[in-house]
Formats: sequence, structure tokens, C-alpha cells
Amino acid sequence: MAEDIQTYLREQMPTWRDRYPGVIEMKVAVMGCVVNGPGESKHANIGISLPGTFEDPKAPVYVDGKLMVTLKANHRSRVLEDPRANVEKTYSTGTATAATPG
Repeated sequence: MAEDIQTYLREQMPTWRDRYPGVIEMKVAVMGCVVNGPGESKHANIGISLPGTFEDPKAPVYVDGKLMVTLKANHRSRVLEDPRANVEKTYSTGTATAATPG
């Protein structure tokens, strides 16, 4: 799934770069563990912690350090929709909010 997200972001970036000033600075973290992933995801504009082997099928999604949703089971489309919605909301005004460590 991490590869799918990376591919999706690479495909969208040319369009987003023209439409949303500042989006090129967006930090995205796709982590493969729900144990360490949430802490690391909090330092990104969008952070997704995917379940590892033998972990419950859930994926916490963080936006600017805050837990926005926890996706359960196989919600590939939601994982890809959440970054798109955040890009549209955050960068449509031309002012981005940066993630702050903490």
C-alpha cells in the first residue's frame, strides 16, 4: 500500500503544484507499523501508519500532527482520498500549515 500511495502522490503532484502553491513542501509519512508509526507520523503534514504483519487491520491517519481518522480493514481508497482532501483544504489558499514536532 505504501507504494500505491507514493505512486498516487507522484502522479498528482504536477497538477497540485500548479493548483496549490506551496504543496511541493508537503511532508508525507507512510509508516509500516502502528506501534512506532503514529509518533513518526505526527511530524508530517499527512501521516499514515499502516498495519504490519500480525497487527490489527487499522491505519491511523494524522494531519498536521493530529489524529483525524483511524481506517479499519482494507480502505485503500480512503487512504488515498484523505491526502487529496487535505491538499485541497490546506493549499487552496496558498498558505500551508507545517507540522510541528511534539
